[in-house]
Amino acid sequence: MAALGAGSAVAVGSAAGLTEWGTTSARAATDSKGLSKILTTGPNDPQYADITSGYNNRWTAQPEQVRFPTTTAQVVAAVQEAVDGGKKLTVRSGGHCYEDFVYNAEVEVIIDMTYMNEVTFDENRSAFMIEPGVKLREMYELLYRGWGVTLPSGYCPLVAAGGQVTGGGVGMYSRSLGLTVDNMYAVEVVVVDADGKVRSVVATREKDDPNHDLWWACAGGGGGNFGIITRYWMRAPGATGRDPQKLLPVPSEHVLTAHLVWPWDKVSRKDLGNLINAHGQWHLDNSDEGNEYRKLGSYLSFFPGRTKGRIELWAYFDGADARSEQLIKAYMEDMNKAVGGDTRTPVEVQRQTYLRTYQLNAGRGDVFMNPTLRGEHRSAYLRKPFTETQIDGLYRNMVEAGYENEFDLAWMVLTSLGGKVGDVAADATAFPQRDAIFQILWEIHWFDEADDDPHISWTRQIYSEMYKETGGVPVPDDVNDGCYINYPDSDVADPAWNKSDTPWHELYYKDNYPKLQQAKAKWDPKDFFNHRLSIRLPK
Repeated sequence: MAALGAGSAVAVGSAAGLTEWGTTSARAATDSKGLSKILTTGPNDPQYADITSGYNNRWTAQPEQVRFPTTTAQVVAAVQEAVDGGKKLTVRSGGHCYEDFVYNAEVEVIIDMTYMNEVTFDENRSAFMIEPGVKLREMYELLYRGWGVTLPSGYCPLVAAGGQVTGGGVGMYSRSLGLTVDNMYAVEVVVVDADGKVRSVVATREKDDPNHDLWWACAGGGGGNFGIITRYWMRAPGATGRDPQKLLPVPSEHVLTAHLVWPWDKVSRKDLGNLINAHGQWHLDNSDEGNEYRKLGSYLSFFPGRTKGRIELWAYFDGADARSEQLIKAYMEDMNKAVGGDTRTPVEVQRQTYLRTYQLNAGRGDVFMNPTLRGEHRSAYLRKPFTETQIDGLYRNMVEAGYENEFDLAWMVLTSLGGKVGDVAADATAFPQRDAIFQILWEIHWFDEADDDPHISWTRQIYSEMYKETGGVPVPDDVNDGCYINYPDSDVADPAWNKSDTPWHELYYKDNYPKLQQAKAKWDPKDFFNHRLSIRLPK
């Protein structure tokens, strides 16, 4: 595929690369009508089993076909065929959906975006064009090696841009650089009209764009709702000119990292409360514009069990300033002091280049590379530190409940927010949790189907106990702020687990949901694109 403009381009998944990997049929020659053929795989093909299950091996499907487009025109043709045939269609970009939205018993056609994976600079739009199939690691490396720029986004190397961006995009640089969608200038979406006609639409953040509402909906509204995204164009807000090195954030050449570990056998319930409160208050005190700590991000993780159980804190800080090392040490020491007792260990700070820092961080999560995992997940946002009841639930289930994950594949992690994320109004994009200080993920993995029950039950138990004050879910209030659609959890739509009066869509989208419904009615009036937590048509 060629770059959109005449400027410089770096691409992954070029024709040469596909030949090297033995998949030349995905880039089939042009037929007599000038349309590229699309690779289609069905149940009789040897690779079928490998391409009909997700990252979470609990979810599998038996579709009639899996289609691998390489152009937007091919996506349009494939969707039109499914619409005309009345086929249930789902879309895969990286395959990391935590629920069964792509792989399920009803799906008949899967559109797999694996080969739409280019990263180029489009001179015509003065923006970087990113296709949905590119994995985050490739995206970071291509942007930085080619132009010295980056995008704030997640750290899992195998997550693809397609799903990551449209949910908002949160990662270790969110405090300093904002969300991924804050840099989204335009998006191309394949949509289905009321009469069943399929077409592609480009929507931009320009307020006078007649398609602006589609851009807004895709900037945090989640995947599988309005159509199939085939291209993103990225340009930082306020950036002007045609120099690509000035159109996206430029990371510091070096990043400082620091790491602390506190084993549960040395952490009391009181210690945990002190740490939670100190960590939360620090984020409340250090998020305003001009604060020198806005360039620090952290992951505070909790691992269950008395044998392997522990608390870990990773911090990342811009290494350009002369005071950077002093500041990150002070932050880590403050957290060390909060825990107290005999848990304190010396704080060591490491300095690495920007790209190596990401590669090391992604490499530590080698669990993400394992293709045989089963999993269960939950999410939440915090606007203030946990309540005492929530800390009680956390401590009991991490330490006292007796749950052990023999593979050390269970954790709850608080990702730093605040900072630049809060500079954007809650209704400026579809992503509403702008004043949260943390995004929270509960992530539990195991290998055998026979072990599903104990792991799922423990996940439900800790989540229900931590939110028992609000009906078992993080109902938005002065402490909690709902859930993250990129970490979907169908339990929040089940009255057996959501005992509050707050429906699932308010947990994810808050006051932005009615506007998302309006976009749904306009751009997907037949509700062709749907799943268990998709935007519903207005009644």
